[in-house]
Amino acid sequence: MSIPSSQRRKHSSAVGSPESEGALGKAAPAAMDRYAQMQEKVISFLSNPASYGLDAPVERQETPQFLFFMAGPYCYKLLRRNALGRNEPFSLAQRHSLAAREVSLGRSYAPELYLDLIPIRERGKTLTMQLPSMERLDLVQDVISHGDESAIVDWVIVLHRYDFSKRYDHFAELYQPNFAECRELARLVPQGQLIDHASQHVISWLMLMNDMFDDLEPVVRKLAQKSKKNTLRACFNRAQDQLDRMKDAIHRRAEKGLFGQIHGNLRLRNVVKLNDGLRMVNPKVNGSKSLMRDHIGDPFYDLATLIGELWSRGFSRQANWVFSHYCNRLFDSHALDGLQVLDLYIFLQALADAKNIKATVNARASTGQSVPSGLLRGGTEESVLQGHVKTARDSLLQDETRLIVINGANQSDRSNLARLLAPMTGRMPGALYLSAEQECLALYEVETIADLPLSATRGSVWELVYRRMTDKARRALGAGYSVILEGNFDEPFHRHLLTDLAEDMGLSSSLVAFNLIKCRQEDMRRREALSAFLPSHMDGDKGYRLSISAGDQAQPTQERKRWPRWIELDATKPVSDQLSLALGHINAALAPTERKTLH
Repeated sequence: MSIPSSQRRKHSSAVGSPESEGALGKAAPAAMDRYAQMQEKVISFLSNPASYGLDAPVERQETPQFLFFMAGPYCYKLLRRNALGRNEPFSLAQRHSLAAREVSLGRSYAPELYLDLIPIRERGKTLTMQLPSMERLDLVQDVISHGDESAIVDWVIVLHRYDFSKRYDHFAELYQPNFAECRELARLVPQGQLIDHASQHVISWLMLMNDMFDDLEPVVRKLAQKSKKNTLRACFNRAQDQLDRMKDAIHRRAEKGLFGQIHGNLRLRNVVKLNDGLRMVNPKVNGSKSLMRDHIGDPFYDLATLIGELWSRGFSRQANWVFSHYCNRLFDSHALDGLQVLDLYIFLQALADAKNIKATVNARASTGQSVPSGLLRGGTEESVLQGHVKTARDSLLQDETRLIVINGANQSDRSNLARLLAPMTGRMPGALYLSAEQECLALYEVETIADLPLSATRGSVWELVYRRMTDKARRALGAGYSVILEGNFDEPFHRHLLTDLAEDMGLSSSLVAFNLIKCRQEDMRRREALSAFLPSHMDGDKGYRLSISAGDQAQPTQERKRWPRWIELDATKPVSDQLSLALGHINAALAPTERKTLH
């Protein structure tokens, strides 16, 4: 097998082939077999070290749609002609179009990984391909169609080789992502941008949503028959009704610049940990009868994909943290209007994953092949399938909406309590945790407190920060999500914002305000002993007390009545104890029967 390494590449606008593979629906069975046999020949060619001029064996990885061949410093990615779970095969022209689109998108997400798209040619009875050359590695903007007089029989995407063990799904199973790592995941989700022809993009986007409903309806019917329950079918009908109601709102989101280029396939297996951060691979370029126009869509779709997978894996805390990090860093508070359709997107993605697993398992079983291990995550088909179905149902379940405020102590103590309380409050994926510090960082579009300018210390700036927080909270509460606001709410101005927010949302009676206090045990005992003489009353549990702050005492009586009083929690106690006491006050039914059982 000769592989010319010095052949000059030239642009070719057409894919050369001695026999068209385009009209597969009308092709004779013999032709179909011939095309299938040709890709088997291509797979054998790519599996042979001699094809790359190497002696070391070629490593191979599989997914339902792709085959990966690791040879030397490169990874060669081949789209399956008969993708598992797909009824019709991809033609050669379709495979070229999809691969070219992936290279174009991939260079925007991981430019150091996506290198080129090269053809595999048949010369006589021999297959050849041109190996990537070092001098071409920096020409990432070059054309991706190459040709000569030989027939092109397939196309492969060339990437820099990366360690598959560094995929984020492997990392998450071994080490559940912490709060800071979830912040890095949330940064992968794009924000909106002003786009031309917004109405056309929305039409394409809504077509995609309708196509997903059409594709998923048979799956829902089969799952409902199997479980003999109508819950999933009812959720499906409700999701369809919600899409119909939200069409005008989706149009407005695009017109306001809240749509943008999205990945479309933001799952943990498509996130790679490199030395300098996370990169996304395998953007969605197929799978629906209608593709997104220029891959412009709602960024909350990518957020929903990430949240849904974390939830289905049992990482409910991480799902909430990604949710909160993303919303906290949004510069435009109007972007949170996307929360009105977040549950719809989670529902569709979870069912799409369930369909993919079921179709892949059935296709593998019919050919006697084993299911790719990454697809089942080390579990069984039934357990993984039920995880996705449960996620779909959970996404549409409603819960009582709560507004919770955490004040006092220092930012670290407040954050420790808020990040544990948020996943356990409200509907999936838990309460939206908004931090004043993170809101200030988003306002200045910087990453750390050290990067803030001196102007960030002005009182007027922090007034704006708290106004933005309450504006975001108002939009989240309006979409049915509970909210936890964490910051220094010591001034009457802050409490006016909070009480106005609670009254506007009809939550005045359920506003819960915690004040973390840090003092010595003897001081705490002295405060408790003097409580009978203070304008406050002790609750039955000595873990917290109700009080009026000095700032509130200076306010008129009518104004004080609007504020529900601070519930003081001892910040010197373990955060697990604080969490138990907070949950006990928010909802007695959630209080654990024994202390220190929450983790």
